[in-house]
Amino acid sequence: MIEQRDALLKLLRDDDPVTLDLVKDQLTQAGVASLGELRALLAAADPTAARHVRDVIAVIEESNVDEVFTQLCETFPEHGDLEEAAWRLAMTFTPGTDFSYERELLDEWGVEVAKRLRKAHTPLDRVETLAEYLSHEVQLRGNEEDYYNLENSLLPNVIATGLGIPISLSLVYMLVGRRAGLSIEGVGLPGHFMVRHEEIFFDPFHGGRRVGLDECRALMEQQDMVLKPEHLMAATPRQILTRILTNLFYVAERSNPLLAAKIADWIASVRGG
Repeated sequence: MIEQRDALLKLLRDDDPVTLDLVKDQLTQAGVASLGELRALLAAADPTAARHVRDVIAVIEESNVDEVFTQLCETFPEHGDLEEAAWRLAMTFTPGTDFSYERELLDEWGVEVAKRLRKAHTPLDRVETLAEYLSHEVQLRGNEEDYYNLENSLLPNVIATGLGIPISLSLVYMLVGRRAGLSIEGVGLPGHFMVRHEEIFFDPFHGGRRVGLDECRALMEQQDMVLKPEHLMAATPRQILTRILTNLFYVAERSNPLLAAKIADWIASVRGG
């Protein structure tokens, strides 16, 4: 195996473009099933060969976005990479897009929040700093006028437009917080997703305003439910991904049965992973 790997890496360092194109084409034809081996190959490659391996991986992923995301769902662990899953999900709707603009915006927001957090000395100060920046300056807000729009659930769309639903806006708060060194956890309260920092609950859909336990109880009572401690626990990445997909399913079910069926398969894969 090592000899085959070394021989392949040697071919990927070949100066002859015809040879390179032939090797890359053969690797590409192996499809999604070869992605694991290609990523292992990448780890052993020098910079020149690694560049060509990345090219092959990108072509396979862009040409098979649904299958790649299905594979991600099937193997997604309880504490998997939720951000990567969110980008991959968006790619199934716009194949071939790398979302570099939206990724850069997310990074920029994280840098700016990190600077402002230097003057935030308490949990409440930190929450208010994050919410003020994302809600008032970046202008992230709930899309109340077009709530049942598929794009409200897709991370890059939320970043680009500033519009989303509770869970997608919460995800942006979580990702910006992580970039700024601030722990923000998602809280999957039935009927309304929100976030918490330490013991402070706040609502990205409504401008990042604080939410008390009395309001949480009222939200549950509206659904004929009683607030329990587990409702306020931090949601795991797998739970959040499942809920994002479930929201998408309910929207697609109304207008696009084929898409709804595909999303239902993804949900089953995540739950069975």
